[in-house]
Amino acid sequence: MVSLDDPAVRAAYADEPLPRMSFGDHLDELRSRLIKALLAVVLAVVALLPFKGPVQDIIVEPYRLQWRQGFQQWIEQLEQRQSAGSLDEEGLEFLAYCRKHRAAILAGTKEYTYLLKEKTGFPVPYSLFATGGIEDMFAFMWASLIFALVVASPVVIWQAWAFLAAGLYARERAVFYRYFPFMLALFAAGVLFGYYVALPYSLGFLIRLMDPAQVNAIFSVGQFLNLLLALTASMGLVFQLPLVMVALQRVGLVTHRAFVKNWRLTVLIIFVAAAIFTPPEPVSMLLMSLPMLLLYGLGLLLTRFGRRHEAAAVGVGT
Repeated sequence: MVSLDDPAVRAAYADEPLPRMSFGDHLDELRSRLIKALLAVVLAVVALLPFKGPVQDIIVEPYRLQWRQGFQQWIEQLEQRQSAGSLDEEGLEFLAYCRKHRAAILAGTKEYTYLLKEKTGFPVPYSLFATGGIEDMFAFMWASLIFALVVASPVVIWQAWAFLAAGLYARERAVFYRYFPFMLALFAAGVLFGYYVALPYSLGFLIRLMDPAQVNAIFSVGQFLNLLLALTASMGLVFQLPLVMVALQRVGLVTHRAFVKNWRLTVLIIFVAAAIFTPPEPVSMLLMSLPMLLLYGLGLLLTRFGRRHEAAAVGVGT
């Protein structure tokens, strides 16, 4: 049993007095921190403006990933039809062109890629399209802002932390220092999973549902950017699940036993959340729910090791 009469426990829970600041002082501090953070973001945006090509290459890469996968499947279909003797003359021309230029097309070095649909017969265009004259530039500006936030994130995070840390005790600051690197690592892992796995496979599934004789698989750059941001951001947040479970345990709201006991309800909530935050098709839902289930398992493991904190919290509170 942990008692507050123990000098070691009192020392652990003792906090230094916080400096007093008036409401006006808080506003001045907030304004100063916001100006510095916004200045860093603006400078990052200006620095990125000359790099429209590389920025858009990063945006389009998940689309290209699914396009290359679909293109290789298209070649396999043509070869199977040729072996079965059901490929007509035009199909043979498509297959010959695909075989001749396969390496350059898959490597992204083939010129005149806007002609690939006509030359290869693959019904999915190699590039995104813009529905209006300014959609491409508008999407680029949004992407530049997001990239600028990433580039300027050390400054932005530091300014936000400097403002918040002034109102925290040393023990609370120590907790933040302990868990913040893991928050960043999990968020980055979720974003990368959404970028390289969830989005390409979701697009591929949607495209395979389309009949080229009735619906052309064409995606605008604005729509694709919105889907990219939604999936990567949601995956980044989803990957915080183990830390959320540990935090709930540490503050005494949920115990490890409760997490284990209610696993069926948790699994149901995971699938419902995946259905809400992903496009209305099963691949995206599974690609979000399966990592959440694994992360829930990791959270159970972490809270199992953290059960001693539950006992300590009960002892202090009694």
